[in-house]
Amino acid sequence: MALELSGLIVVNIAYALVGAAAFVGAGWVTDDPSTWRRLGAAYLFGLVLLVVPASYLALLGIPVGLSAALIGVAVLGFGGWRVRRLVWPGLPKIRRPTLDAAAGAGLGVVTLILLVYATRAFLVRPLIDWDSWAIWAVKARLLYEDHSAAPVALRSGLYGQTPYPLGLPTIQALGFGAMGRFDGTLIGAQFIGLAYGFAAALWSLLDRRARPTAIGLALLAILAAPQVLYQLITHYADVPLGFFVGLGVAAGAAWTSRVDHDHWLLACFVAFLAMAGLTKSEGLLFAAAAAVALVIAQIGPDWRSRARPALIAVGALAATLLPWRIYCSAYGLTTPDYDLGNALRPGYLHTHSGRLHPVLHELWHQLETTQNWGWLVLATGLGLLAGLLHRRWRVSVFASVWLALASGGLILTYWISTLPTENNLTNSSFRTIVSLLIGAAVLLPLLIAPLEQGSRTQ
Repeated sequence: MALELSGLIVVNIAYALVGAAAFVGAGWVTDDPSTWRRLGAAYLFGLVLLVVPASYLALLGIPVGLSAALIGVAVLGFGGWRVRRLVWPGLPKIRRPTLDAAAGAGLGVVTLILLVYATRAFLVRPLIDWDSWAIWAVKARLLYEDHSAAPVALRSGLYGQTPYPLGLPTIQALGFGAMGRFDGTLIGAQFIGLAYGFAAALWSLLDRRARPTAIGLALLAILAAPQVLYQLITHYADVPLGFFVGLGVAAGAAWTSRVDHDHWLLACFVAFLAMAGLTKSEGLLFAAAAAVALVIAQIGPDWRSRARPALIAVGALAATLLPWRIYCSAYGLTTPDYDLGNALRPGYLHTHSGRLHPVLHELWHQLETTQNWGWLVLATGLGLLAGLLHRRWRVSVFASVWLALASGGLILTYWISTLPTENNLTNSSFRTIVSLLIGAAVLLPLLIAPLEQGSRTQ
């Protein structure tokens, strides 16, 4: 076990190094110490940078380990070349922390203790939940053990839903490769690693945009919500999806809150939402909603200066996700659960309008269940109200548009589904709302306690 775990740790360190190299190579981390805090997002950014292309290349029969290794070496080389050209000023001066910064750090420590306490459970819990081994792990095992047969086999329908993207199986396959064998229990370390990465990345994305206390409270509220770690330990894709959706939404809202011609946040917006779109099918819905929200939120007096980078980011996101949609269309990979075309047919919607009430009732029931999610829904409502009352228009518009489109799209998906309403809702509603809740919670610091231009926290 120790040897396998060491291999998994090494590959995750590699993700962080690749992400850091990408930040340095792109000029987002420089010899200015104020940019070093961005390295908190390097781990998950590096993971995305390797997993997204590796998952696409796996469709051509190319081993995910080989493609990830080659891409990683290239990025590390580019970052290494760039870092030699920088003049490092040494460690920044340590200033006395403010009360706000100290409180935020304290909340961060509490969150870290929570994750450390949960880590052992992730290392020893076997792969017993249905979708985790019948869909995600079996796809990952195929990618790891028989890459040449994977493209045809994954299209055959014998490995779960064929339109399911390969983001999560690729992460797991890279983990199995690092361990040297398939281990459905120890791969849990990769899942708790995503939680650590989410915490570090969210702090980096909102740093200098929101008060540390607010960031710490939002982070603790998310990871302490009972259903988050409980669902994460099942190895299903819903919480990883929620993490990537939340980080993408946070990056887009943070950039919207104060445009300063630094496109690091937009790069994170694209990367994390691209990963969300390749983690689960509904990830495309949440990513598209965020793209629309990003564009609409820029409308205002300075629209011209804001529109171009926002549209470029949306275009990059679309370009990253489009190949999967083209692939599914080319091979006729469709789900029997619903037909998206029915969403545009008023007659079909009217005929099946009887599904709407139970869908709304069940989704709301799941959202307001405080023993599962704490007070995230109430906090979201108060956050939107605070944003409007304090005239934080752009972030409020971004949050409102994203929540409206994401929740509306989720309701519409259940409405047009061909599955029996009661069975479908019972089996999935408590999981499909995860991204909505995490995506809403990460916006709270920007809505309630933003830092104005020029404000500083130590």
